[in-house]
Amino acid sequence: MEKITLKYSGLLVLILFLFIFSSCEKKDNTIIDPCCRAPYISDFYKSTDTIFTTSFNPEIIVTVSVKVDINNGSPIKSVISRVLFPDNSVAGNFHLSDNGVLPDSSSGDGIYSGTINLTNISCLLVGKYLINTFAENTDGYLSNQINSYFIVVNTENYPPYISSLNLPDSVVRPISGFINLTIEATAGDTNGFCDIKAVQFDAYRPNGNYIGRFEMTKANNFGLYSYTAPVGASTADSSFGYFKYFFQAIDNSNSVSPIVKDSIKFVRPN
Repeated sequence: MEKITLKYSGLLVLILFLFIFSSCEKKDNTIIDPCCRAPYISDFYKSTDTIFTTSFNPEIIVTVSVKVDINNGSPIKSVISRVLFPDNSVAGNFHLSDNGVLPDSSSGDGIYSGTINLTNISCLLVGKYLINTFAENTDGYLSNQINSYFIVVNTENYPPYISSLNLPDSVVRPISGFINLTIEATAGDTNGFCDIKAVQFDAYRPNGNYIGRFEMTKANNFGLYSYTAPVGASTADSSFGYFKYFFQAIDNSNSVSPIVKDSIKFVRPN
């Protein structure tokens, strides 16, 4: 009776071992579920790396193509090249096709092509444009993304200019604490306000010592820039007299404006 019990127990152990072993086996990966497969894109092509145009008649046209593999997934729903301006705002989404209609050369070959054509440009932004290309299948799965760039150059660039300044003639330093001083500058650009990259000024003490360079903040879309700084109490002689300011604007092509100068007289409190 004891031998039968031991034999029965050994059989149970064997059955339990086989059950655990079979549940730990890898699943058969040869069966692909198309509902869970994302497409794959490669071999991106663009017709140019640099576009030369003008802000007076801007024209940005680039032909692009990409190879799309459904990767054993569902059919392709769309292939898109999204273009971003140099300031990272979206310029537009452009659909690529594999229908044999130009610029696509052959229908059904897995090569999707299209034309990036940026129109209605009110103010030309020069610099580096990003092309972000991706595919989506009918199950909603997105492919990998391919990033590429092209450069836009303005062949008729004009430097910016400082048209006006708004500074107080004099400032009375406080006896204690601080007061805020705001100065303003209005800049312009023949190529459009959007072409102004920065407005800055260099500041000097009455004794000629250099204080530093300060970048102004864009106050509106019509070229107004401002800078606010605290003015503190002081008894030092170098803190009184005429402080000099040299203003300059820079555009996106790194052209600089002529320097415009002004000054503020800092006086002692009564």
